Amino acid sequence: MKTIKIVSRKSNLARIQACIVSDRLKEKYPEINIQHIFKSTLGDNDLTTPLNKMPDIGVFTNDIKEDLISGRADLAVHSWKDLPIETEAGTVISGTLKRADMRDMLFLKKDSGSNNSLKILSSSPRREKNLTSFLPKALPGNPADIKFCDVRGNIQTRINKLIEGKEDGLIVAKAAIDRILESHAPEFEEGKKELKISLERLKWMVLPLSANPCAAAQGALALEVRSDDKELQSIIKSISDDASLDLIEEERSILKSYGGGCHQKIGASVESIEIGKIKTVKGESEEGKEIDERVFLAKEDLGDFFQGLSKTSFFPQNTKNQIFFKREQINEANETLNALRGKGVYISRSNALDPSVTINDSNCVWASGVSTWESLARQGVWVNGCSDSLGENNSPEENPFEEMKWLKLSHSDNKDEGKEILPTYRLNPIELGPDITKYTHFYWMSSTAFLRAISVYPEILEARHATGLGKTHDLISSMASNKVMAFLDYQDWISAVERNS
Repeated sequence: MKTIKIVSRKSNLARIQACIVSDRLKEKYPEINIQHIFKSTLGDNDLTTPLNKMPDIGVFTNDIKEDLISGRADLAVHSWKDLPIETEAGTVISGTLKRADMRDMLFLKKDSGSNNSLKILSSSPRREKNLTSFLPKALPGNPADIKFCDVRGNIQTRINKLIEGKEDGLIVAKAAIDRILESHAPEFEEGKKELKISLERLKWMVLPLSANPCAAAQGALALEVRSDDKELQSIIKSISDDASLDLIEEERSILKSYGGGCHQKIGASVESIEIGKIKTVKGESEEGKEIDERVFLAKEDLGDFFQGLSKTSFFPQNTKNQIFFKREQINEANETLNALRGKGVYISRSNALDPSVTINDSNCVWASGVSTWESLARQGVWVNGCSDSLGENNSPEENPFEEMKWLKLSHSDNKDEGKEILPTYRLNPIELGPDITKYTHFYWMSSTAFLRAISVYPEILEARHATGLGKTHDLISSMASNKVMAFLDYQDWISAVERNS
């Protein structure tokens, strides 16, 4: 019977991650015997030096790597974001499991929500750089002053420092929280219970990758073996998730192009959806250059999509042109919303929520994108997260701490089969002029507008159509005779029009 000795750090999270790997190995190879070795590293032993002041190379991984090379262990399980960008001789990363959530979470004391000045615990230059501009717009009250303070220790230690200290908030990787709370091993039950009790004292939000792209490879586990152990390399490759591996390598390659290193003020995320990838790179280079890139890379090349396009042949020319309805508020919905308790509330447009409504803190609020999130925050609404303009099917709403029934605030004719609709307004059609038939290219901001237009002028189905990512794209793709092109948003579409007209 083959024995595999797995080495990892000794924190609860590292142990859980090592057990996730051993469980996957036992599932695939029941005959294998697994032994675990847990140890401290330089980064674990020095809890006083701020992380961004420590050596940039391998503070959490070098001690573990030595156990592999010496033969004391056969397989090392790392949080991949802790690994140096440049690999060294003697060992190889043979694979990874399916990646967990890439995003960060903010936890905030409940009595800090209205403070104009906030102190946030985090030792990440990346988070500080990107969240300094995002959080003032995402938090109710729009706090003017946000300062970041160093913090060290495992997840529970950092949570305790927040609860017991004078700071207001803490940023952590969502994957770390998820893995602890999802663990079913009896030896972690006490730590899981302690974390749950602590988190109940805090407010939370899942931070969008468009504003705060992750550290390269965040949420992924790197499985490292000796370079000469071909048998174990083959075993690891058989349980590895190739799709996750491709995205991880792409993110690390992006970071490497800027010099690499965990002290960089750069986030790099590559997300995969059915029709393509979204790449986001944001932060500041070592030379002080601002970086802000978010692009959608379609799987399918639509080739001649822009053929025949001119500066006057596309619709709408601006966002105000595509108004096919007059909105009428349903005031009765306000009473229902004010009384709502313990539900998930999905809001696709900020004007779907009347400013007079107060959403109780027991509910979870999810926005369709960052602009809707920021509009709701200006109304005083605490938003827990958003679909990041990728659509509900590509980036669904969630409450990571409990199951919830979700309601979607929308118009009275919405036939969404995925969620219960709470109508907060009606759409009364207005007359459409025949001018719409002269356009060769259309961008649709909602399936409702598209369906209204083709019901009056079905001939426009033969034109070229573009949308954002999500259900609108799926619907129009199923109906239009030409291939439908997807964009991040209307502004992304306009930029493409300017390049191609």
